Amino acid sequence: MTDPIMRADAVAYVVFARRDIATMVRFLEDFGFVDTRISLDQRRFLRGYGSQPYCVELIASDQDGFVGFGFTARSANDLERLAQATGATVEPHDAPGGGQRLRLHDPDGVRVDVVHGGAPVAPLPVREALSAVNTPTVARRINTPLRTELAPSPVFRIGHVVLQSTNFETTSSWYAQHLGVLPTDILSVADGSPALGFFRLDRGQEPTDHHSLAILAGPSPAMLHISTETIDLDAIGQGHQYLRGRGWSHHWGIGRHLLGSQIFDYWKDPVGDEWEHYADGDLMTADHPTGHDRLSRAGLWVWGDDLPESMRPPGPLPADAPPIARRIVDALLVPPRPWLP
Repeated sequence: MTDPIMRADAVAYVVFARRDIATMVRFLEDFGFVDTRISLDQRRFLRGYGSQPYCVELIASDQDGFVGFGFTARSANDLERLAQATGATVEPHDAPGGGQRLRLHDPDGVRVDVVHGGAPVAPLPVREALSAVNTPTVARRINTPLRTELAPSPVFRIGHVVLQSTNFETTSSWYAQHLGVLPTDILSVADGSPALGFFRLDRGQEPTDHHSLAILAGPSPAMLHISTETIDLDAIGQGHQYLRGRGWSHHWGIGRHLLGSQIFDYWKDPVGDEWEHYADGDLMTADHPTGHDRLSRAGLWVWGDDLPESMRPPGPLPADAPPIARRIVDALLVPPRPWLP
């Protein structure tokens, strides 16, 4: 593989078009984001509890949809190299934090921004992780009851974005070439074709998430879910109860993933897009070897409920469906555990 044009440093934000911004803001606040109260040209911005000036941009529109997402670059030179290689223009970033931005589109038309030089914001206060856990053999927490409040799970940042692409190899190669992502785990179907990839950022010996981007081969381009990091299992549990109490639609969880090891919980926003809370995910350095395995439903989580029906293949595929789509369906229809239907 040739050297990438640049190596992205972090996922910065996600962008959605929404017909009803007020209801979407209400969901995102209940999910654990914080409204910045900044509105620019019919755009609304919400932040997390970390130092990113914003994590979600909402654009007023006559239709609902996923627009794209942004990455941060470590230097202005990264933007210049991308500009020279792609013909895109470096311009002022007209959003909270400012800085400079270069805008690209991936092979499926997803908007991909790369930003640098934005001003961070002060992190918001949150409790410490509940790391003093009592076990049958070690007493770490004495005379200290746990009393987590019923409140939204505080979201720190966007952890990863999961996309579906009609051409897995073309799309994954594009992100590797333009943003320097590295394959952490690749899952293949029966004939050996790659079908699902988990890609991390290349930060050298500085640990980074098991994946900041995942790509699934499929019959049409789509955004499958947005993942956000919170504090720990108790934060996920308290947010789960809060979202239920507010009347939002639960989707999948609580459980623990196999690849990435995250404790997870999925919810649907007002138009049906998936949002994930996670905690305790794996971290890797750039020299971690790529894992290879067969795609299966059982390999998507370690404990918790089976995939909801809506995340499983919908049934017979059209006659012109690509062969890999049929093999993915075959893999995901196999019952994952002997005791599950």
